[in-house]
Amino acid sequence: MNGLQLSLSSSWFWGPVALVAVLCGVGAVLFFRFVPVTRADVPAVTTRFAAGDTELAGGFYAVRPLEAVDLSALERQIAQTARSRRVSGSLDDLPLVFVHRSLVWGFPDVTQVWVEGDFVHIYSHLVYGGSDLGVNRDRMVGWFEALGI
Repeated sequence: MNGLQLSLSSSWFWGPVALVAVLCGVGAVLFFRFVPVTRADVPAVTTRFAAGDTELAGGFYAVRPLEAVDLSALERQIAQTARSRRVSGSLDDLPLVFVHRSLVWGFPDVTQVWVEGDFVHIYSHLVYGGSDLGVNRDRMVGWFEALGI
């Protein structure tokens, strides 16, 4: 048979496909790593939960009695978390809002801390996707353990 023979085993086919896949992966890494997350990007919390822990799709919500939480120590603990930065707030200007990024992809998660009445509310959730794979819960439990809450 004369002429060009098409074959999916040809390197001329898989080479460009591999290159496109690599470029898409690099683009995704760069997007998630460097996309800015500002206070305006953080959704308002419209649902409040009772004291205790609540697992949510893509996040974790904890409510603790105010007398059981040293807000200053909690703020320091969150700020010292690897790959975290404060977006807004202070102890005098709640809510505290922090962005945490995953090690490899840089996916952003947001943690908000505020006081209502006699309770501290802490809500940590993903920004992109549908599942955080329990990362926000694990991070928050680590803070609580470190602070003896």
